[in-house]
Amino acid sequence: MAPSSSSDIPPPATDANGSKIEMRPYYGQKDLNYVHYLVYSTSFDLVPKGVRRLLTSPLVISSWLAVFAALYVLIPQQLASYGWPNELMLAVKIAVVIASTGGGLLGLSWYVDRYVVGNPVYAALANDLRDPGEYYRKDDGNFWLLTVQGQPVACIGMDHHQTTVMEAAPGPANMANSQEIQQADWPKVAAFLARIDDTMRNFLAKKPAPKVFFKAHKPNEASVRRLHVKSNLQDQGLSTPLLKRVAFWAHSHQVEYLFAETNELQGKLAEILRKRHGYELVSTTKTGFFGKTKLWRLDVKLWMSKEIEARDQQKLKEDEKKEVEELKEYM
Repeated sequence: MAPSSSSDIPPPATDANGSKIEMRPYYGQKDLNYVHYLVYSTSFDLVPKGVRRLLTSPLVISSWLAVFAALYVLIPQQLASYGWPNELMLAVKIAVVIASTGGGLLGLSWYVDRYVVGNPVYAALANDLRDPGEYYRKDDGNFWLLTVQGQPVACIGMDHHQTTVMEAAPGPANMANSQEIQQADWPKVAAFLARIDDTMRNFLAKKPAPKVFFKAHKPNEASVRRLHVKSNLQDQGLSTPLLKRVAFWAHSHQVEYLFAETNELQGKLAEILRKRHGYELVSTTKTGFFGKTKLWRLDVKLWMSKEIEARDQQKLKEDEKKEVEELKEYM
């Protein structure tokens, strides 16, 4: 495999305030908390967007209205049969409206938080992000952190596994030995109760069937995964050096095609892939009742040729500017 040359590495950059932006590899355990924080924070920040999206679904709205109408009619009727005075019925109906609205929003928020956003995050932490360095560096992949003034603010990985990756089975419940139990006011009592809970959970738990987590790649293909930029630094172009680093790395390791996936909440990322970096949409797959996954592909050789051409044009402009400045001295 061809070694990475200096021309394959993007130049250092700075933000609008002059803060130094650097790319470095994942260093191991010392970086794990940063990576988990980035994944947690940026993923769960999408919950409000997921709720708003569900509110545009005719199925959700019609179900919500049906439940509201049933409660609005049935609850006052039931209370009236118990002898409640009619004067209180208006207050009851107002309470039903408030409870239906608030309860519905809470229910949608819980659903998005737990299933739409939460499940993929927990699966990532239990699988490839349990040890990003070990997972992503197999078969010439890699994992990077982007730092601003030395502080990690973004991450990305290139997955080049040549074999199918199966999802890690959840381990047995072990709350009795957790730090929270050990720090309880009555640790022995808490540990005893937790041990009973662990025993029941492990007894009732069903062993899940083996499930494919990531499919195997062809030798000339790889996937972009775990692109996360700290929420307060998004929309500042920090995804560009991350995605470029993966493309340069792929090119230097004879990877011809890069793939990336986006879900229904990652419209902004999809636009970045398509408009700024030349990824093309390959397929759209419906997931569940409301979700969809888009698969994107980048032709690395074509991207590299355009990147070299753009650099050459930039260098030509800089040389021309320099010549103009030099000629001014003789005028």
